Amino acid sequence: MIENKLKEYLFPVQEKKVYFEGRGSSLEKTQAYKSIIRVDTGKLISIMNNTYQLIPNSEIIKPLLEQLSKLDSKWYIDESHSFVQDNRMRLQVTFPDLTFNDGRSDIALSLFLNNSYDGSEGIRMHWGAIRFICTNGMVFGKVLSKFYSKHTSGFRLNNLIEQVNQTYDSIPVIKERIELLQGMKVTKTLIESVDKQLGKKVIKQVHNQKSPGNQWILYNYITWYISHVVEYNMRAAYQLRLSRLFGL
Repeated sequence: MIENKLKEYLFPVQEKKVYFEGRGSSLEKTQAYKSIIRVDTGKLISIMNNTYQLIPNSEIIKPLLEQLSKLDSKWYIDESHSFVQDNRMRLQVTFPDLTFNDGRSDIALSLFLNNSYDGSEGIRMHWGAIRFICTNGMVFGKVLSKFYSKHTSGFRLNNLIEQVNQTYDSIPVIKERIELLQGMKVTKTLIESVDKQLGKKVIKQVHNQKSPGNQWILYNYITWYISHVVEYNMRAAYQLRLSRLFGL
């Protein structure tokens, strides 16, 4: 069963009261904070503001699987950009039949679902893609719709079928943007923006490659670096910054 494959993501978590050492070494309870505990190991994951709403991974992954089971499109859990830690997780679902070609290879649409228990981010669901030949991951934060919910506002996932259909219908928009990038030269200003937004290590990777003939080639140099060098828990942030830089 698919849930068995995702068992490591579904570990139980629980809120506990926070106590601190008061006068005379006595323990006092605070109403301002709560602790998030991993139940099966007893590990303290984080101390959060009392307004924080705990949403376990299971409460977003299981509804996602229910929605996926209703789709006509094929899908699979893609391990190339999925990871789970005590404090955060990212799950990638790839749709191998929902593809387009940029002239180099087939690229399949993917769904990226994020959650955390330490306030580093709320629940994020972004549409993107994965290049089959080298597993370069990319996020289309501008040309495709996205869902974002802070933990304080709750989470509902009940329109995935509609989102998949809308995303597939948006493939011509994605291809049009790619064609524009293929026709645009790499400017000094763009390189400076990459340096500022993504850092010196990314720029070093770019300079180690053959000079990019257009912005789409540059984009793919950077997606390779993000997908194969950057740590799993940092990839989403890099991919979103890259999406903004290139208007994708």
